[in-house]
Formats: sequence, C-alpha cells, structure tokens
Amino acid sequence: MQTEIGNGFSLAGTQGSAEDSVFETMVRVEHDLSDVIAALALLGVKRCSQCKQFFRSADPGALFENGHIVCYKCIPDWWSSTSQRLGVADRERLEAKLASWLRKHHRAEVVKETPGTVLDASNAEFQLVAKCVECAGSGKLMEGERCRFCNGFGTVRIVVPK
Repeated sequence: MQTEIGNGFSLAGTQGSAEDSVFETMVRVEHDLSDVIAALALLGVKRCSQCKQFFRSADPGALFENGHIVCYKCIPDWWSSTSQRLGVADRERLEAKLASWLRKHHRAEVVKETPGTVLDASNAEFQLVAKCVECAGSGKLMEGERCRFCNGFGTVRIVVPK
C-alpha cells in the first residue's frame, strides 16, 4: 500500500522505500538549490565562503577573491587561519593582494614603523603586516640606502581604521 502525500512524497508500506523517497527528495532539493545559486552567480551575486552571505559582485569592495571568495566582515578571521597554512611565497603574494584591496576599497593606510615607538592599535578595525613592495622586503633601495617606505624593516603595517 502506498499513500501519496503531495509534491512527489509518498508513504510506502515498507520503511526502506520511505527512506528512499526522502533521500530522492533531498537530492532533488539539493540540486535545485545548486541551480538557484548558479543562477544568482549569473546575475552578479556571489557567496562568501566563510559566512555564506550573498553579495553583489558589482561592489568590488564587498568581496575579496583569491581562490575563495571572502566578504570584508570575514577577512580578519579568514586571514588569521589562511595565512598560517600558506608557504612564505604564497602568503606574501596573497597578503600583497589583500593589502592592495584593503587600501583601494576600505581606507586602509600604510603605517611605517619607527624604531622605539609603539603603534596605537585602538583605532584599528583590522591590520596586517606585509612585505614592503617598494624594496621587495629587503629594507634597502637600489642605491643601498635604507628604504624610506618601510624605514629599513622590509615590512609595512596595513591598518584599516574603525
């Protein structure tokens, strides 16, 4: 005996066929949901890989794309976990791209460190230390003098203000 309960659901006389029906329905729902997400992507809507929120990709400051799509709100936690898993070259490449994106879209500033001073981080929403692109992390310019962009440290601090 099989009882129809609507929308393709049916209750059969055996437990196995009821489970099969539920499984088939879940597979179909999952497939339909995947189609909806693909359709949203065609319309210019992308999903953060961390919080699963959807964002318009027409807003370049909303999402950071590099293998994974990450929204601005999720960047601090994502960067903390991602940077630890990368090799040095990959981390430096990605942090340069992230630093550029933060400066371009989120008012981030390059803060030079000065020997003997402590940086005030109370007004920082997010910060990271990146290799200085001007001296390629050497701390020296072509003439052999100390790099004026990083004060010879080879790194700069990128700070996004609150």
